[in-house]
Amino acid sequence: MVEDELASSVVWALSQYLTRKAEIGAKAYDAQLEDLLSQLEAKLSIPYLAEVFERFKENPADLVEVDVLRLNLAREIRDDPAFAQQLSLTLGGRTVSELKPGDTRKRWLGIAAVAAVVVALPVAFVLGRSTSSTPAALPETTKVNAATSTAAPITTTTATSTTSSSAPSTTAATPGVPGDGGTLAKGAPVLLSDLPRPNDKWTFQYGDHDVQLTQYQSSLWSTLTTCNSDYYSGTQQFRLKNFSRIEVKAVGTDSTSDPGLAVKFEIFVNNDTIHPVATALVNPGEAKPLAADLPANTFALTLRSSLTTVDKTVCRKGNAVWGSPYAVASGS
Repeated sequence: MVEDELASSVVWALSQYLTRKAEIGAKAYDAQLEDLLSQLEAKLSIPYLAEVFERFKENPADLVEVDVLRLNLAREIRDDPAFAQQLSLTLGGRTVSELKPGDTRKRWLGIAAVAAVVVALPVAFVLGRSTSSTPAALPETTKVNAATSTAAPITTTTATSTTSSSAPSTTAATPGVPGDGGTLAKGAPVLLSDLPRPNDKWTFQYGDHDVQLTQYQSSLWSTLTTCNSDYYSGTQQFRLKNFSRIEVKAVGTDSTSDPGLAVKFEIFVNNDTIHPVATALVNPGEAKPLAADLPANTFALTLRSSLTTVDKTVCRKGNAVWGSPYAVASGS
């Protein structure tokens, strides 16, 4: 069935990804698969399913945990077609290779164990919750040895889907001291949304958002309109030090914006709001990358998006989006 195939593709892709990530760390970062993880975490939020998902993330190479999650996910996909479509779009054409012949027996051993797990887990969960105020311990089950299991490889061909984007090429890091790139390895990326702000104030909105139909994680955006002079431009400032560069995967308007809007995107350093270190003029329908090297004495960044022209006879409105912006740490 289609839902079973989709569930298998999603779970095996994440199994391979999390296993690889545990082996090599930041170098394994994949924006599409991180997006899949976020979608599953949001969907599998009821206590029992949340525990199933956590067990899988802790042991992504364990065939029992893989199949428990796969079976539960297939059920959620059958019950929610919109969720199924979201997963399919995010997966972006990634496929899972067939298991090698030598793995067939291990695969069936895993499935046999799963039958007991799928039945036992909900019962144990309910009993645990009814007899104790502390989280119930999940039942011990016979597991296939993770060291002898082989997760099916996923194809590495870059997907051409327009619904997701590649964010920073390595896993976004969090400085030991907020905003201080000197507490990280040289070259480590830090999402701007994770940097400190003056008075902890947001003027931009933040989260996953699209730039011309392509989705970007951890984006920033502000609403611009020709109808109100207070919204001809928008700014957001961040505090940081010991960072050498800022990069934005794409800037432009989103899919809900008036198609006639043209926007200027500017990046300023410290207290200078006149001479930008980077500028992009984005015409209607366009999306452009934006990047700049930062001076050694940088202590603040200001992002500004503004309308290039204002025709007051026509009310145009839209969101100016900074797709997955991040700063690169200088290191200690």
